[in-house]
Amino acid sequence: MVAEEPRWEPHRILADGVLSLDAEDLRRLLPFAKDRIQIDRVLSLQPGEMAIAQKAVSGGDVSTKGEPSTFVFPSTHAMSALEQLSLVVLLSREDPPSSTPEVWKASQGSPYPQLVEIETLEVDSEMVVPGILHLRAHLVHEVENGGSLFEGGVSVGGVDFIRARWVMGSIVE
Repeated sequence: MVAEEPRWEPHRILADGVLSLDAEDLRRLLPFAKDRIQIDRVLSLQPGEMAIAQKAVSGGDVSTKGEPSTFVFPSTHAMSALEQLSLVVLLSREDPPSSTPEVWKASQGSPYPQLVEIETLEVDSEMVVPGILHLRAHLVHEVENGGSLFEGGVSVGGVDFIRARWVMGSIVE
């Protein structure tokens, strides 16, 4: 009998259960094509609890229709990145990473949790200059129907530009 390999490689472990994930780890964990992943790296991850990530946003990330030389990174893209970060929190607690709770498999759609509700959303401004986004997502508690309530936000240069509370779960058809 072969001993089980550890789930996370030793160089990913920062301290007591806290992990750091790079782009390759995210490609293995998230159920998206490489070009659809909106997070560059996870700086700190406590599986099933919280994560802090970063994304470098350049002028080529989002083009503005009719004004290709104008830079803007809409808050909707940042909220999508928060959705992906909360998915990292949820999937990282599953063992192995590819498994998902039965409640997520019950729906006809995706077997993975999705953003199903935004409880609160405060947007201070759009990101109009390329830079580094810092994203944070914290699992507050589980909610009815197998959903998970998160809170967090996105900051640029230490200044919040989005603060939100949202629910990840299954879309029941």
